[in-house]
Amino acid sequence: MPKRRAEKYLWWKNLSESIDEMGPLLGLSPADIAAAKALADEQIATMADADSALAALKGARSVEATRTRANEAKIRQIIRRWRTLPDYGASGTEGRLQLAAPQPDFDPDTFRPVLRLSLLGGHIRVAFTKGRCHAVVIYSRRRGTAEWTRIGQSRRSPYHDRTPLADPAVPEVREYQALGMLNDVEIGQPSRIGSITLS
Repeated sequence: MPKRRAEKYLWWKNLSESIDEMGPLLGLSPADIAAAKALADEQIATMADADSALAALKGARSVEATRTRANEAKIRQIIRRWRTLPDYGASGTEGRLQLAAPQPDFDPDTFRPVLRLSLLGGHIRVAFTKGRCHAVVIYSRRRGTAEWTRIGQSRRSPYHDRTPLADPAVPEVREYQALGMLNDVEIGQPSRIGSITLS
C-alpha cells in the first residue's frame, strides 16, 4: 500500500477500475469482486469529499482574510471617531470594549535600550528600542578611549551619527551606548555597548 496520499488515491482508483477484469483471473466470485470494488469506490469518494472540503476551506479562508482587512480598517476609523467624543475618556468604554492594547510592564529603573548598528551611506545608523520612554540618549566613543560623549537624543529610531572620522585616511572603531529618557531625565540601565568600524 503506498504511503503518500496522492499515490494511495491512484492505487484505490486502479483497483476499482481493474478488479472487474482481473478478479476472475484470481478465481474471485462476482460477490468478492463487487465487495472489493465497493470498498475501493467508498475510499475514492471519501478522499474526493475531503479534497472538496479542503478547497472550500481555502476559498472561505481567502474570503475571510479579505473581509477581515476591510472590516478592521473600517472599525479603526469608527474607533478613532469615538475617541474624539467628549464622554469617551470618562465612559469606561475603552476598557470594556478592549479598545486599547494592554501595555507591557515597564520599570523605569531597570529599562535598558537595545541597540543595532549598521553603516548607511558613509555614516552610522543607530537603531534602538525605547519602550515607553519619551526618547533615547546616544553616547559614543572611539575604541581605546575612556570617555563617552553624548552625541544626541532621538524620539524615534533610528538615530544617524554623521560625525566625521578623526583622520579621513584611518578607519576607526566606534562604540555606542544609550540610555532611556523620561521627562528630560535619563533613566534605567545603559544599553550593552555596540561597536562598528567606520572607514
